[in-house]
Amino acid sequence: MKPIVTVLTPVYNGLPYLIDSIESILSQSYKEFDYLIIDDASPDKKVVDCIKSFQDSRIKFVRNDENLGVCNTMNKALSMISTKYVIRQDHDDVSLPNRIEEQVDFLENHSEISIICSWEHTIDENNRRGRNWKSEINNYGEFLAPTLLGICPIWHPSIAFRTKAMKDVGGFRKEFTRAEDFEVTTRLALERHGASILKKYHLLQRQHNQRQSKEFEDEQVKISNLIQENALSSFSDNFKQLAPFLRLEISKKDNLSFKEYKIFMYKLLLELFDTVKEKKKMSQKEADSFKKVIYRRLGFGVFFMPYFNFLPSFLFRLLFYLLSPFYFKRLYRLLSNLFNFIYKIIQRFKQKVII
Repeated sequence: MKPIVTVLTPVYNGLPYLIDSIESILSQSYKEFDYLIIDDASPDKKVVDCIKSFQDSRIKFVRNDENLGVCNTMNKALSMISTKYVIRQDHDDVSLPNRIEEQVDFLENHSEISIICSWEHTIDENNRRGRNWKSEINNYGEFLAPTLLGICPIWHPSIAFRTKAMKDVGGFRKEFTRAEDFEVTTRLALERHGASILKKYHLLQRQHNQRQSKEFEDEQVKISNLIQENALSSFSDNFKQLAPFLRLEISKKDNLSFKEYKIFMYKLLLELFDTVKEKKKMSQKEADSFKKVIYRRLGFGVFFMPYFNFLPSFLFRLLFYLLSPFYFKRLYRLLSNLFNFIYKIIQRFKQKVII
């Protein structure tokens, strides 16, 4: 019988973790799958030898003649895959034994869902477990809302998706490299695809210093912000102004005071709620879930703003921050970054003086 799922592992170098990654797929409880491994012209020649050392008929190994990058490699893979589903396996992660079986079973029984992920454990270079990642998506409102907050609601290390859905939205876009996972997820959400998170641990997600998210963190944040702004603009160009506010950034508009700015953002947010519900034809339950995710992120300061906006500015600001403590984290990070910047300048100045 022809397999209905392909496991896809894009590889760039990947040693020493690649061996554990491949073995975790070949030892799955679910046996009938194709396994496509694409090496993106790794400089480390041992990578090819490692992959070829696995003698398993399910493996199809392809090596790019030149480095294409993650987006082009993923799109190349999509053009080669004809199975109903795709499960992604990064070259440094480890899938738990029932991942394929349970993810395929879920997709087979939920035709309205196009993309899923699962709960994840993190592990370090020595396979020691760290943080556990748990979340949930119960309806379309809970899928779309995080994307407008600048947050990817689906964890791509543990994703599985319908091949047709991914091809229909156009696959991965190279111009959003470093945040391509967030961008394609946002596109799926904006085009009204369904998503879910399986409430089972299916992956050991490796945390190490060579990860893309670690090495290119600043660039990733910049591109993620652009993706969020584009998503908001798809409803109206006017909503792009909401982007920093939804990211919990401390910002002001033109000559508006803190109080005036927050009230302006609140009114614009209410307009966004109505527009999204209408354009995406949301049910009342989906619309309520959408609002709940937004308000949970922004804090009670936004939710209760109409009840204390009569207060003088200094009391308004104090009450807003007390009700929205997440903003303190952003302020702390801003001050911390400023301190580090000043410290570096002082150190450079000292070095010049010594020389």
